[in-house]
Amino acid sequence: MRSAPLTLTAILLLALAPAAAQTPPAAADSDGDGVPDLPPGQTEAPACHPGQMEACADNCPLEVNPGQEDSDGDGAGDACDLCPLVPAKNGEHADADDDGVGDECDTCRLPNPRDERGEQAPCPEKTAHSEWKDPNPLGRRLQFFIRPLALGYRYQGSWVGSTGLGLHLGGSLGEWRFDEKGTALKVPAWYWSAGVYGDSVNLFAAEHLGPYAALDFRPMDWAPYARSWARHFKFGAGAHLFWSKRVEGAGNRPLQLGVGPRVGFLDILSVMPFAQFDLANGGAFSWGGMLVFDFKVLQDLGVPLVK
Repeated sequence: MRSAPLTLTAILLLALAPAAAQTPPAAADSDGDGVPDLPPGQTEAPACHPGQMEACADNCPLEVNPGQEDSDGDGAGDACDLCPLVPAKNGEHADADDDGVGDECDTCRLPNPRDERGEQAPCPEKTAHSEWKDPNPLGRRLQFFIRPLALGYRYQGSWVGSTGLGLHLGGSLGEWRFDEKGTALKVPAWYWSAGVYGDSVNLFAAEHLGPYAALDFRPMDWAPYARSWARHFKFGAGAHLFWSKRVEGAGNRPLQLGVGPRVGFLDILSVMPFAQFDLANGGAFSWGGMLVFDFKVLQDLGVPLVK
């Protein structure tokens, strides 16, 4: 008789097991609005809308919208649709100014997000960024320059110097964005340049000849900088490797490696003081400076405008 309770328990467990196995899994509801992200057991489902609230997926799974309103019928609910009255193309709306309002219905090219009532904020006043016009508007393109240069340095107690021309390529690193008038709204912070310098029109007869490169920084995303006088300047570093003219006391024709800071003004003039080492004569140290003038003979190699 003692086995009777055990037998009854076993029968009850067997009877309940199929029922437990048939219990459907709980549906996920990320935003807690009562509409499941996906119906239980389905990997995909049509988006819900007011006329279809069963066997469908929440059309805004991260925004509370129990009514599933979808005014433009594009499958994205009004609560999370960047343009709730304009159907999305290719499944999503573009948002150039990243303010949460799609370009098709954005009232302003500058960021002006919607408030809690769904109304866009007034278009902000022009910021220091939008008022700033880049002094070199073709800086967003790959450029080719012929640049007059002046070079001077102190070597073993004597001054050595020359003037000449640099063949120069330059460009920027980063995104450009402009308003309808062509005023810069967003500009890159980094600019690069590289070229070859010769102090004679006949480079084969040059007394100073060799490559140089520079990387400049202009932090236009920093608002105090954009409003200050310093916005006209670029700051950076440069390096050169010159085969220099023979100087008194040097056993071999010097091979000068120089590095130093750079300051550029309005992309018209750059100044570079440098420390220099003679790689061909035991690393003899010298110091000096360089002036670079932007005389743009040829520029714009056809890279399309970025608007």
